[in-house]
Amino acid sequence: MTAKTILATVTALLIATGTAAANEWKFDLENRSAANVTSFRTQENGVWSDNWLDEIILPGDTFEMDFGTNEGECTVRTRIDFTDGTYVDANIDYCNMTTITVRNKDVVWK
Repeated sequence: MTAKTILATVTALLIATGTAAANEWKFDLENRSAANVTSFRTQENGVWSDNWLDEIILPGDTFEMDFGTNEGECTVRTRIDFTDGTYVDANIDYCNMTTITVRNKDVVWK
């Protein structure tokens, strides 16, 4: 291979990788509730996932999340638990949102 061919191949790979990364399900999780958010789980085939969070989200804080993929169903059942023992859950459309806002008794996304 010539240097020009190698450069063209690397450039094509970088462009493809950049495009794929831009389409991954990345979003902000905003805690607008009165309690700390302790877990964020998604459901597949009736089974809840492990906790996607690696830290507690305090009221008023925003946490950047990234599923690392955009493959699968857009609408996914999601459950968010609080330190006071309550939770909210909803069918969230991850293909058409950038922010999930958790409130005391519900969750909304835009």
